[in-house]
Amino acid sequence: MANTGTLETYRSLRDTIKNATGDKPLRSILIVDVDRKSPSDVAVQLAEAFSDAGERCALIETNFRNSDGQKPGLSDMLSESGATYKPGESDGLIEIGPGTVGNPDLLASKSFPTVLVDLVSQFDYAILTCDGYPGSGDAIAVGPAVDAVILVISAGVTGREPAIRARDALERVGARILGMVMIERPRRWF
Repeated sequence: MANTGTLETYRSLRDTIKNATGDKPLRSILIVDVDRKSPSDVAVQLAEAFSDAGERCALIETNFRNSDGQKPGLSDMLSESGATYKPGESDGLIEIGPGTVGNPDLLASKSFPTVLVDLVSQFDYAILTCDGYPGSGDAIAVGPAVDAVILVISAGVTGREPAIRARDALERVGARILGMVMIERPRRWF
């Protein structure tokens, strides 16, 4: 269980998303880890914060390289098999995994935006995760299709230049950058 300070941080991030101004409400948010060796838990914590507030939230994994080949998920919805998500009666947090088709090129397909719109229409919010940047181009494929992108950087690890390159690359393809989240305070924080 997360400590109180951490819970408040994710509540604040959730409320920032819910109250963001612009042309339309933010309902689909891509979380992009920048220059990290392993994925952060920001997407999971944020999705749980939405669920804790009584919102139906989908946590959608777009890293098809992590496909276990067993359970249908997003890649199956994008592939020619035409699988669709069938909403259940459960409230709160729903997890949609990568699926059985381990082809990351599906994220750049013409069907991705259509499938995403259909998924988002079934939930109050959709939090998407992808393979880290610059390790893969998944964020560049997914970013323009979502309402906003949040970049996750690590204190003392992610340099200024990689963060700026990630922001600029996403903006060039038309992604809306909502902001950056810094995690992992250094041990000696003065």
